[in-house]
Amino acid sequence: MTNGSDWMGVEWSRERLRIWVFGADGALREEITSGDGTDFLSAEAFEPTLASVIAGHLQDDAATDILVAGPVAMPGLWGGGALRSVPCTPPGPGDLSQGEVTDDRLRLHLVNGIAQDKPDAVMFADGVRIAGFLATYPEFDGVICLPGLVSRWVHVSAGEIVSFQHLMTGRLIAATSRAMGIAPEGDTPEPIFLEAVEDAMAKPQAMAGRIGALEAALTLGRMAATEARGRIAGGFVGLELAATRPYWLGQRVALVGGDRSYRAALAQVGVTPEIEDEAQVLRAGFCRIKGIQTL
Repeated sequence: MTNGSDWMGVEWSRERLRIWVFGADGALREEITSGDGTDFLSAEAFEPTLASVIAGHLQDDAATDILVAGPVAMPGLWGGGALRSVPCTPPGPGDLSQGEVTDDRLRLHLVNGIAQDKPDAVMFADGVRIAGFLATYPEFDGVICLPGLVSRWVHVSAGEIVSFQHLMTGRLIAATSRAMGIAPEGDTPEPIFLEAVEDAMAKPQAMAGRIGALEAALTLGRMAATEARGRIAGGFVGLELAATRPYWLGQRVALVGGDRSYRAALAQVGVTPEIEDEAQVLRAGFCRIKGIQTL
């Protein structure tokens, strides 16, 4: 049970909820993860969904401050405010909108999202990650790579988000793998993965043909699932690196999260990124938005 000074930060994605219970000083008290493949954005009952997950951490006689970052903060969806446009600073204490709730135990604050035109791009929780990263490295000038089901490459300068790319790499890998009857998760041989990265960057126009050849090889029993998984992942990561070349070429690059495959792919193109723990950066971002300077 939380005490009167506790508050929470929530990352609300399509696939899961991640919740951190903090003390008044930003000290982490507990972490909760909820997700079983449910599409959390398809339900209309956002409030009961959240309340059921955190029920054991709410008080009956006082409201708990809860900061929520994710697509549920879209304007008009759950009381989210207007999206801010780049260039802009990462989210801070003034970039919150009051969420619409009826449960007196919840004092809900939605972290406003950030949008870009030409090319269209949008971010929610990644804005919190940028806030947390810059809270630790306020003088950083370069590019922050945030891999995931949706990857983002964010150009940061003078404490502002200048521009960013929104790429569906993780979702494309997962969808293509499942279409071939392969589990997207699992070990992949690094040499095969890196060969596919190089091939995709050299001839991105041949990607569709390579995917078709992979499916045929699997059907004919000429390729193991582990090799096919590595070539699928490497191909799409290679396309991502080709698309984001103006971001990483000659730039200081920080990698927030991602597995060893992203590090290997970046090394393949001559980039040695600064590695940061994704969950730690996200927690630091919630604290910054709450007005707490240190964890």
